[in-house]
Amino acid sequence: MTSLPLADRYARFRSAVFSGVEEGLPGFDEPTTEMELQSLWFSGAFGSEFTTTDGKAVRIADFGVWNSGAGPDFNDCAIVIDDQTLRGDIELDPDARDWERHTHGANEAFNHVVLHLFLHAPEHRFFTRTSEHREVPQVLLRADMLPEGIKPKRRTASAHLGRCATPLRDMDDARVQSIIESAAQHRLELKSKRLHRSVAAQGREQAVYQALAQTLGYRKNQQPFAILAQRLPLKKITQLDAAKREAWLFGVSGFLEGVRSDDTEPATRSYLRQLWSEWWKLRESCGRWLEDRQLPRWKLNAIRPGNHPQRRLGALAAMLRSWKPIIAPLADATRWSQAAWRESLLVLTHEFWATHYTLLSDVAEKPVALIGETRVQEMLANVAYPLLVPERTRLWAEYLELPALLDNQKVRLAVQRLFGDDPRGNDFRKKLHQQQGLLQIYEDFCLEDDSACANCPFPERLKEWG
Repeated sequence: MTSLPLADRYARFRSAVFSGVEEGLPGFDEPTTEMELQSLWFSGAFGSEFTTTDGKAVRIADFGVWNSGAGPDFNDCAIVIDDQTLRGDIELDPDARDWERHTHGANEAFNHVVLHLFLHAPEHRFFTRTSEHREVPQVLLRADMLPEGIKPKRRTASAHLGRCATPLRDMDDARVQSIIESAAQHRLELKSKRLHRSVAAQGREQAVYQALAQTLGYRKNQQPFAILAQRLPLKKITQLDAAKREAWLFGVSGFLEGVRSDDTEPATRSYLRQLWSEWWKLRESCGRWLEDRQLPRWKLNAIRPGNHPQRRLGALAAMLRSWKPIIAPLADATRWSQAAWRESLLVLTHEFWATHYTLLSDVAEKPVALIGETRVQEMLANVAYPLLVPERTRLWAEYLELPALLDNQKVRLAVQRLFGDDPRGNDFRKKLHQQQGLLQIYEDFCLEDDSACANCPFPERLKEWG
């Protein structure tokens, strides 16, 4: 990938701002669930080359598949250690001692494990052994292995004018635009590094499929959509006909559990009957994924009907029906056409989901687009251009012309912090890249400051931005 010059300039400036500060930028907040940790691992977020606890180099040649039944977390994996390829399973635990706590060492189903991963380990040396008394290589996963920005920052800064507004007011428009554009390119490069790490682990199409699925999850349900795309990989699900594919999607998501079609309108009864006619034959093989602790953690509170994850899952099903025209422009940066790609998404439809918001909702008064302009813009910002710009840097100019997304709380807070009532605040939020740049500055400085702005080094260093 080609390095992006403005991104590099912003990164150097940010490092200079925090140089000499006793506490630098904080590290990654550890995953809150084992399932989230597994998803990060499988996406390639931790990388693919490691050192075992006894000092041997190990490379993941194949991340395998998520296990839907009893036994280790991932099957059909391949690792290379000491120039020898080992094929088998991978087990990932939050703590190394979980191997014995969960009696894996006495369970023959774990005899084919070739690598044991964990996030925590006791101070004393702990060995992983199978019921055949074979020692299993171990890798300790660390937060610093993860790329920057892998998880969104959950908190926000208070909505007041920041001290940086004063030096910004004294800067001409060109200088302000310069730092915002550089921050935007840095943000795009961070997204690109995360996406290309996933490409290296899973292949280009699977990585794109997972990334697009995540954008359908909006902010609240990105992780459940990522897990679903990992458990039902593209190479498996695209080989199925539409009926089986949708049965897998809605069944593995957990949305068919407890759903009854009694007292529903005819179209709903027909659709549920179609899903269950396939799912009942598959359900037993997915028993592990239907356990409470393994089900995706869908967040359904305060969600607009059109954004309900069931409807977004319907949109994913429609995308998979038309996968070739969607992936073709992303397969090679030299073949990219924004207009063609945008059209391939906007025309998607589905005989049920075009007029329903959930599996049990009434029919909508009129058809509603499965993927609208705003969602396409999100996909351009978070998938298409992060994937393609480092491969063909001339696309940066195209990215700069994208119109802004609808404002969200963080964009409004960023504008308030940096500009207050200065009318230029509105001038620097009209394009998507400006919003992205403002968000990056806000996250890098406002969210990393614990002094209510009083001791933040950013305002004093702004004069150094030429």
